[in-house]
Amino acid sequence: MECVSGMSVEVGLNNVSFEGFVKSIDKSLIPQVIIVTVENPEVKATFDVHKTLKNFDLNSKVRITISKGKPAYKEGVDLVMRGYVISKKVGEGVYKVLYSLWGFLLIIESRSDSIYKVFDYMDEVYFKVEVI
Repeated sequence: MECVSGMSVEVGLNNVSFEGFVKSIDKSLIPQVIIVTVENPEVKATFDVHKTLKNFDLNSKVRITISKGKPAYKEGVDLVMRGYVISKKVGEGVYKVLYSLWGFLLIIESRSDSIYKVFDYMDEVYFKVEVI
């Protein structure tokens, strides 16, 4: 487990988990869809989701988990989506992994390659957001 400024990033063989704060919730060009940014000093997650599925508010502290197996979750409380790794990019010291969540997009960015190495192209993954 890596720890940065009190915010931990846990990297396992089949999962990544980290805490962060919801820094922005913006409207998408697609009706009823919002674009959310969650950050901590080590990781930035940007994803879009239908606004009725939002289970957090601006400045909420959340835990994001990306795993190959279905995570434990609280039905009706946690946001859980399934998708695939579609792209991995490295540029200007930033590692990016792009996931397609059945039409919605998730982008994870980090200056550490540990998150980058966990998943391969077309790995099926689950994306979970829980408010903590």
